[in-house]
Amino acid sequence: MADARPEYKLSLGRQVLFAAGNFGVAFSPTVVAAWLGYFYYGQVDGAGTPRVYVSAGVFGLIWFLANALNGITDPVVGYLSDHTRSRLGRRRPWVLLGAPLLALSFFFLWTPPTPHESAANIALLSVSLFFFWFFFTVVVAPYLSLLPEISPHSHERVRISAFMGAFEVLGTIGGNLAPPLLAAFLAGGWLFLANGYQVMAFGAGVSLVLLFVVAVVSVGDRYSPPRPAGPPRGSALGRALREFGSTFRNPAFPAYVIGVGFYRMAIATIVFIAPFLTTKVLAARPASPAELAFLGALGAVGDAGAVDWEMAAGYLMMLVLVGAALCFPLVSFLARRAGKRVVFITALFWLGLVLVAMATIGLWPWPSPVFQALVLFGLAAFPVAIALVVMRPILADVIDADERLTGQRREGTYNGMEGLIMKVAAGLGPLLAGLLFSWLGAEPGHDLGLRLCGPLSGACLLAAGYAFTRYPIRT
Repeated sequence: MADARPEYKLSLGRQVLFAAGNFGVAFSPTVVAAWLGYFYYGQVDGAGTPRVYVSAGVFGLIWFLANALNGITDPVVGYLSDHTRSRLGRRRPWVLLGAPLLALSFFFLWTPPTPHESAANIALLSVSLFFFWFFFTVVVAPYLSLLPEISPHSHERVRISAFMGAFEVLGTIGGNLAPPLLAAFLAGGWLFLANGYQVMAFGAGVSLVLLFVVAVVSVGDRYSPPRPAGPPRGSALGRALREFGSTFRNPAFPAYVIGVGFYRMAIATIVFIAPFLTTKVLAARPASPAELAFLGALGAVGDAGAVDWEMAAGYLMMLVLVGAALCFPLVSFLARRAGKRVVFITALFWLGLVLVAMATIGLWPWPSPVFQALVLFGLAAFPVAIALVVMRPILADVIDADERLTGQRREGTYNGMEGLIMKVAAGLGPLLAGLLFSWLGAEPGHDLGLRLCGPLSGACLLAAGYAFTRYPIRT
């Protein structure tokens, strides 16, 4: 796309309002990925008795199937939004209609009917999780598809993406910290809500609706799909399938989806295991005085000197995200100087090595296990910052390349195909983690399955980094 369209320039305020929607894109899946499994089978009551609503194996299967089935909806929603004609534009109707239903399905994820394992819990979890991911697609795919459309300027896309990355960091921090904080402070519930998790889900649902509505009404939805010159050829399904398949004829797209697919699988796995890592590995031995002092300064130590390891898990993820946010200006500079391709390849290799090293937490002679985890999670901040800043502009470049090949703007289709790969990858991570937990253990003294999750993810990222060297766009 040419950069000679000054009328498309967005004011700084509208860029920020649009980017604010990315808080919702990050918050709800972070909560679900980091805490839903722990909520259903990782908690213990005051007497130390496990509180299990659904077993680990069943949860992992439901998680994978819900993600994989909903992955199919991503390209469908993208295709339909590309071809939507309305007075509100192509993308806005999907967001405005889908946001309330997304909030409702998110709330029901945290309302198991019985306090023990049961078919009713399995049924409600399956239905709620399926519709959560379905309406997440209905809202988020059109929202993200607006980025290449609202600005044709590469530097402006990187700036908007940096703002989106900042809101993604805030949303991810909130998603990691809100559940354990509210679970502790509002354990007895509030009003008609039974516990802190439900309070979190209700408040988050209202916020999601507001954020998405403000984001899409703050920018224009300018592009209108051209009307076909003649009658359409073949069935609607056949036309859609041909369009989905044609994305892989764009030379830039296969390398891109391999890279981001493995990145998403790795991040989903690490976010999923973080609560288990702190409560099963770091908590397996008494905290040292230095660890108690550090965690106490963060508010993760109670009056009796007991560590709140669930809260500590949130702080570990916060370390990555705050560190990533601090790196955003450097990443934007490096992306302009070295190119988005080079810095993303760097991120994949760097993060891959860090995740491989995750298996060794607690095994080093020095420093203590908590500080070992801090070192590794801190080292993950820079590559995560790279991914947060450059992935969206890279996909915008891929879509621009497609326009040069086809003469069409197909943001929704490309975001949908990316979503298909990403959801399958995000489903595989926790599924494999659950299987490793079941086969090789995830309990203190028997934690090989938990430890192997990091190296498995790291190996995938190293392979993805090599694959992305085939990405042809050098900017």
